[in-house]
This record gives sequence, C-alpha cells and structure tokens, in this order.
Amino acid sequence: MTGPAGADLAVVGGGVIGAFVVHEALRRHPDWRVLLLERSAIGAGATAWSAGVSFPLAATARHRELVLAGRERYAALRERAAGPFLRPVQMIYVLRESGLRAFGERVVGTALRPATPGERQRVAGMMPDLRLEADEVVVTHDGEGLVVAARPISEALIIEAAGRTEVQLGQRVEGIEAAGDGYRLRTDHAEWNARRVVTACGAWTPPVDGLPEAPGARRKRIAALHARLPVSLDDPLVYFVDDDLFLVPLTAGVALVSFYRDQWDTDPEACDGRPNADDLRQGRAALGRRSPMAAAAVTGGRAFCDLYTDHRLPVVTTSPEHPGLAAIRGGSGSGVRLAPGLAAEALDAFDRPGMTAVREPVPH
Repeated sequence: MTGPAGADLAVVGGGVIGAFVVHEALRRHPDWRVLLLERSAIGAGATAWSAGVSFPLAATARHRELVLAGRERYAALRERAAGPFLRPVQMIYVLRESGLRAFGERVVGTALRPATPGERQRVAGMMPDLRLEADEVVVTHDGEGLVVAARPISEALIIEAAGRTEVQLGQRVEGIEAAGDGYRLRTDHAEWNARRVVTACGAWTPPVDGLPEAPGARRKRIAALHARLPVSLDDPLVYFVDDDLFLVPLTAGVALVSFYRDQWDTDPEACDGRPNADDLRQGRAALGRRSPMAAAAVTGGRAFCDLYTDHRLPVVTTSPEHPGLAAIRGGSGSGVRLAPGLAAEALDAFDRPGMTAVREPVPH
C-alpha cells in the first residue's frame, strides 16, 4: 500500500480519460509518484466499447478548446508506442443544404468543400443502395478524423508510465476524505494516501462528497451495430448529420454503425457490452432508412452506458473547500476524443486553487 507520505497524485478510474490523466501528469511532472486505482481492468467500462472516433467538430468555444487539445495530443502520440492504435480516416458528411452554413461553423481548423465524384463513389461502394434526399449535400474537408482503439491506447499509456505509476486493479474506491495535506482513499481492500486526486469514473458516481454535481447529468444507453459491408480500412467515415448516425470501417468487410439510442437513466451495472433486442431493432430501423442492404447485413453490435451532461460536454468539477481534488464528469459519448483536453483541465485546476466549481460550456 502507498505509505504515509502517499502518492503525488491518485487517479481513480483506468478508462481512457484516467489513462490520459496519468499520461499528462507525468508529462508535466516526471518526478511525480502516481497511483492508479481501477475497479476492474485498464480500459474497461465505456472505453472498452467506444467507437473511438475523433471528429474535428465543436459546438461551443470550450468544446473547440478540448477538440484542439485532443488533436494535438493524439498527433504527438502517433510517433510513440501508442501510434498503432490511431488510424486517420477521411470524414464525409451528408446533411440538408439548409443546415450547411451552421454545420460549417462547427468544423475545427479547416473548411467544408463539396465531395468530389471520386469521393462520392467511395461512399456508394460502401452502401450501393444508399438513399439520399433531394435537398441533401455530400461534403468533406481537408484534414482527417481519427479512429482510436480506445482500450489498447489506454493500456499503452499506462505501460508507458510503468516505473513511475503504481497500478492497483480490482480496487473499488468507496470513499475519499481529507487527511493532513492530502487525501485518504478507501477501497474495499485497503487505504491509500495521495496529495492530489482526480476521479474519472465514467458513468459511475465519484466516491467523494463536497464536489458539485455535473449540470444536467443523466446516464444514457449507447448502442452501435456491426454490419458485413464491402468496406476496407481505407474507406471514409460517413456521417449522416441530421440522422445522428455514422458508419465507419471496423475491419475489412465489417463496418461499425453508431446511431442515436433514446434511452435514459440507465444503470451502468446493467450494461455488459452486449446489445439487446431493442438496440438491434432500433439500430436496424435507423440504418435501413439509408441503406436497406446495410440493415439486412447487421450481425450484432455493442451497448454500454455513459454519463451525459448539459450541451453533451463533459465537465471538470472542483471546489475551493477541496484543493487538490477534481472530478471529470460525463463522457457524453465523446470521452475518447476529449480525454486529452479533460486531463489537462483537471491538472490545471491544481494550479488554480480558487477556481470556480464547474467550467460551464460557453456558446460559440
């Protein structure tokens, strides 16, 4: 067990956000002793089932900051051991022409342009019976998105931190309380001490009292389909904006299809990664409106739970009464692409002990 002096930083939760907190902490402070406490395994929970797509899109000013931070950190990781788990992908968008201007304002760092005939042909090759409405346009931009293998990259970040991070698995943290000039963390097996603590518990409630709640927080079921389609890993991601549906090659011959699943107040303990009959029925219906062939080719899928907050933006909560303690709340289905920026925000909080409790999204 970590001794009386404790760690310089304890991270609660070994998903992709927690892994980036470890990575960013050691990048800033190579001499820190870091402790990671995880209830099951590195990259478990929502991270294990995430589609892991990093879109260059942002709806608010803060969202844009997080997207840019993620893009910068992922670009740096492409030259490191985590690089094989990052796959660039062209982004192609389908939306109504009337919404094109507003959508274009959400694109970060580049500008929309019409898809070329060759790019449209690639989409048609993925879904030969694709249905488009008369008022829809097909657009893209220079600069790519990114498909992140979320669980492997989480493991790679923790392996990279070996020797400077104590990893304790099977540790369900039941309470965090002030102790001296730091905190004591109680698990079902032991107690641990740390000067600073960041919780990144995904859909689960942080085990600490006194921090503000994330505004509008509700747990949502997320589901995606797997379909046998004529796709290759060189094919683009196709995002049907008005449908809130996208299709991305998962492996050669198999695509992952993410669709909007309208089920709230889900118990995260009840989600084990397997889709249920309603997930498959609703997903096939959503996909079938675009491609009946693709809907008929569905072989299964995945389902999990995530915490959503106002504006679908995660928040970092802190309190002047608890210096050295921060909670990252609400992956909102975007935990993978926003993880680097959220990790930086949480660590920045330790340099601003009087900062406000919640960083609210600012309209862009």
